[in-house]
Order: sequence, then structure tokens, then C-alpha cells
Amino acid sequence: MLPEPRLARQIIETLGQSGTPLSKGVSFYNVGNESLLNAIDSHYLGSYLADGGAVFKLVVGDYGSGKSHFLYCVRDRAWGRNFAVSKVDLSPKESPYDDQRRVYAAVASSIIWHELGSLSEDERGLTRFLEGTLRRLVAPYSLELEDPGAAELPEVRALLQTIATTQIDSLSFQKAVLGFFNALLRGQELRRESLGRWLHGEEVSPEDGRDLRGIGVTEKINKNNAFKMLRSLCQMVRTLGYTGLALLFDEGDRMLSVGGRSEKVATDNLREVIDRCREDLPGALFLYAVPPAFVHDIVPKYPALMQRIQAPGYFSRSNPFSPQISLDHLDIPDEQLLTQIGSRLLPIFESAYGIKLDPETQAANIATFSEAARASYLAISHRRLFIKALVTEWFRQKEDGEQQIGAEYAAAAIRGQSETLMQLADSTQRPY
Repeated sequence: MLPEPRLARQIIETLGQSGTPLSKGVSFYNVGNESLLNAIDSHYLGSYLADGGAVFKLVVGDYGSGKSHFLYCVRDRAWGRNFAVSKVDLSPKESPYDDQRRVYAAVASSIIWHELGSLSEDERGLTRFLEGTLRRLVAPYSLELEDPGAAELPEVRALLQTIATTQIDSLSFQKAVLGFFNALLRGQELRRESLGRWLHGEEVSPEDGRDLRGIGVTEKINKNNAFKMLRSLCQMVRTLGYTGLALLFDEGDRMLSVGGRSEKVATDNLREVIDRCREDLPGALFLYAVPPAFVHDIVPKYPALMQRIQAPGYFSRSNPFSPQISLDHLDIPDEQLLTQIGSRLLPIFESAYGIKLDPETQAANIATFSEAARASYLAISHRRLFIKALVTEWFRQKEDGEQQIGAEYAAAAIRGQSETLMQLADSTQRPY
């Protein structure tokens, strides 16, 4: 099955520009990690987490090895199991792990509202997620949230009653969610906005504070109660009818350049997240993606953290308890992996531009680029270099005519793409 042409074009354009995956459509060219995804799906998403358990996993892979791609695949599996998902994509300047309140705020602002099967763009933010959940209840009745009959629907009344009577750690969080739903139903725009700021962990004005206290929201979200708020969010997600919450963090590259006290505080907070996942975050899957240097250079400096993530083996179907998921240990050898990726991307490229390339010529080109990428010893993963070089060459041949490339040409193209991506990485990841 192929993506529709508009999505195919977006996939190819994104891969051609940066070698990184578009957030949508990864399943159309995903290769080599099915056993890992199946193990996460069957052992955790489909059973342990559904029963209220929680788990933390470290996803380890070099720059360009497919960490973001893997997290997107897990995200899609989680959605298929009716999980809410928060995928936190942070710049090098915005790591939240030196302040627990910012961990909560990052999760709340990055939770995704997603409709299965919808081609529209996903929207982010806890308030958008809550609004979408409520709208889904009234949609079958062809009503808007502000319509007089919406609040009287049996499904809406049952949801509000369930929220009001379910045990949530933070009474303020419980009151805030209940107040937000009521503000939506009653068209109370100002209250909805002030509750939105509070739920996202943002500062609220004294005027907002007085209004919120009037409906029982008496706490301020700060570093001292942030984990209680995160636990309350996990509890609320399950109260709303979702199986659990998948927390996908991809900001480990930044940790390598922190240093000093900030590094110690960040690693201490990460250790606490790992400990909380064992019993305090019901239904939570927490994946944290890092480069190998984080495991080899930073973790050994902090024995308490090292005790929690060191493992004699990597996560697999037969070893689901390991805390480390290695993207260097996939289902098939690299030669087959790159060849299969290229073979799956080719029809997507053809769909994107409404053309047909010669399969024999391009099979040879895929093999040549694969060999050149695997023979390179560069700072960026050969997988990303292979994809970017291949897509770029396909576009050139689309314009100038097809030809079978040689080994020297492929090696030069790989080196050129490495220089381009290193410049891009330097411009986007420079911490200050």
C-alpha cells in the first residue's frame, strides 16, 4: 500500500532536505525494527500498561540512526491501542530536566490530539486534547460544545461525573480539568483560557488565580509538586477512557553539552522519572532517546542513574525487561536493511512526482549507495546518509535522465551529504 500523492510528496521532500522522517507515514517505509515494535506492543501496550503498570526504556542510537523514526513507530502503535501520546521535541536550549516543573510543562504542551484515520494535521497541547475528547462525545449528535443540549447528553454527563468521583492525586488538577470542560460547555472563554494556562504549567496572573481558586484550583504547579501533577495527568488520561499515556522524549543529544551542575540536576531528575515509572505513573510508557555517548560518557559519572539503566543485554522479544533499546541491533543485517528501505522508498518517490523509474537501474543504484554508505566512517549514521543521498539522486535523475551510478560517484555523494547534514546539525543544535 502506498501513501496518497500529497503525503508521498511530503515524505520525500522531508527526507530529501534533512534525511529525517516526516511525522506521518513512517509505516510506509519502516524496515528492520518489527520485532522491537511487536515486543513493545504485546508485552507493554497490550497488557502490562493496560493494567495500570508503567515502564521506562532508553532508546539508544547514533545521530541519524533512526531514533525519531522509531519513536514515531511506537507512537502509531500506541494510538492503535487507544493510548494518548505526548512526543516531546526540544531544541538544545530547552531541555526541561533541570526543572521538574518544565518536565510536566513539556509533556502537557506536547500531548497530541489525533483522530485515527484522519489525514488532517495533528494538534498539540493538553487543552486541545481535552477539547477533542469532549467534541468526540457530542459529534454523533451533530452538536457544538456550546449548544444548550451538549451538556445534557448522557455521555457528557457520565464523563463529568466520572471525573468528579475518580481519585486523582491532585485535587486542583481534577478541578482544573472539570472546570475546563464546563467552561467549554458554557462558552466561558476567559475561564477556559486561564485554566488552559494552568494546565500547561504556565504562569497565571493574580486575576486568573483568584478565579481559579473560586472553582477549587488552589495549587500552583512548581518543581515541588510537578511529579504529582504528572501522575495526576496519567490518572486523568485513564479516567477519560484512554488506555494510558505514552511519553516519548527525543532530546538526548542536548544532554551531551550541558555539563556542570545543570548536568547533575538533569540526570538526578531523569533518575527520579525512572523510579516514578515503576509505580507512580499508571499506564505510562516513557521512552527517552539518547546517543550512545550519553550511556558511555555521562551515565558512568552518576552511579545511581547507571544502576537503573545498565543491562547485560538489549531489549528484545525474549528480553523485554532490559531498560535499553538499541537501534544498532535490528532484525536484519545493514546491507539488507538499506536495500529494503530503498526498495520501499522508490514507489513512494514515484507516487510523489507521478513518474515511473526503471526498476533494474534503480535497484543497482540502491545497492551502490548502500555499499558506499556502509563503507563510510563519518559522524552521521550511514542510514541517514544513504536515504538523503538516494532521494537526492532520484530527483536529479528525474530531471536529467536515469543512469546507473558508479562506486566513486556514490562515495562522493555520501561525503557531500555528510557535510551538509553536519552543517545543519551544527546550526540547529548549538546550545548557546
